[in-house]
Amino acid sequence: MKALLFPFLLFSLISFAQTQEIMSGIVVDSATFAPLPYVNVVIKGTYRGTSTDGKGKFSVMAAKQDTLILSFIGYETIEIPLYDWEASVIRLAERPTLLKTITIEGQEINPYDGLFDEQNAEWKRTHKPPPFYYNKSKKQKVNLSRARAENLKAQTYVNVVIKNPETKSSLMKKHNLTEAQYYTILAEFNQRNYTVMYYLTAPELMSLLTNFYARKANKN
Repeated sequence: MKALLFPFLLFSLISFAQTQEIMSGIVVDSATFAPLPYVNVVIKGTYRGTSTDGKGKFSVMAAKQDTLILSFIGYETIEIPLYDWEASVIRLAERPTLLKTITIEGQEINPYDGLFDEQNAEWKRTHKPPPFYYNKSKKQKVNLSRARAENLKAQTYVNVVIKNPETKSSLMKKHNLTEAQYYTILAEFNQRNYTVMYYLTAPELMSLLTNFYARKANKN
């Protein structure tokens, strides 16, 4: 009996190993694009997983039919199907926290406010969760398509603000900011302008960003 069982187990282990591969990515804050360390990355339905390192990077052995669950205190938990997975940047959004009512004196005026309301409404309409009657494969394809569209939508912002070191160095030098101050203002900028900044051209985005830093730096 043992002689018959051993080849079967060996075949099962080889088949399992062939379906597994290393899935890698970087997890960042959706508003500031700052890397998020110690994010839990678990394969759904198992106890296998890992966590991101100090630079937000992770690697985990998984199969294409698996789904990753990413969770972090203070952030929304997300599920990512690994069908057609490609190494990419994964953005986690902060979980809204109900605060006491405060009174704000004065309000900054954004020339682009309301300009993209129609686009944002359409984006929300087309990015609702897939219908429950979709099969697993179709849901995975829909979610992947939406993830790619989300990354494409943010591409100008990533190129101008994240991947261009000159943006950061020039603003820090011009306003005599520390790195911590730079990222604090950037987080405010993202929270204030998230409904418009992904629709702007590179010059428009840079103009909005530099004006925002000028106002904030002068107040400080």
